[in-house]
Amino acid sequence: MQERPKTMPAGSNSMSISIVWSSEFETGIDIIDQQHRRMFEYFEEIETAIKQRAPERVERVVRNLIDYAFSHITFEEGLMEKANYPLLDVHRKVHESFRTRVLAWAEKLQDGADPLRVAMEVRTDVGLWLINHIKHEDKHYAPYVKKALAPGLVARMTGKLFGNG
Repeated sequence: MQERPKTMPAGSNSMSISIVWSSEFETGIDIIDQQHRRMFEYFEEIETAIKQRAPERVERVVRNLIDYAFSHITFEEGLMEKANYPLLDVHRKVHESFRTRVLAWAEKLQDGADPLRVAMEVRTDVGLWLINHIKHEDKHYAPYVKKALAPGLVARMTGKLFGNG
């Protein structure tokens, strides 16, 4: 994933960030990398909906991203717990702060805020947060989780959280 500023029309003082997945963000845990990739696909969907000026679609995609991100966080914390990751409590606090921010966007949508504006904020804020989070916090826990992964553990956990089994 690379951050690329896009040029904005004259008179615009905001900058759009395009967030693209790349191998530099891989943790080496396939299921986690797949979930992270899915979140980046949501960013692309949000970008497309914004360009199409489709508020209903934007709102649906933003809500789906929020739901998916919360499921991912729960799954990730479960893996860290199974691995006895020593910084789990710190990681949980980072996730909790993220949840609080994301819930504020969901509230804005529910309160009738402009979905296109909220989507632009979500895309940039969540995207930049995720880039930083993967590069730092997630890469730190990866060795602990990889070492602790037992056959069938991931399948059981994904079945519980994502309804895959």
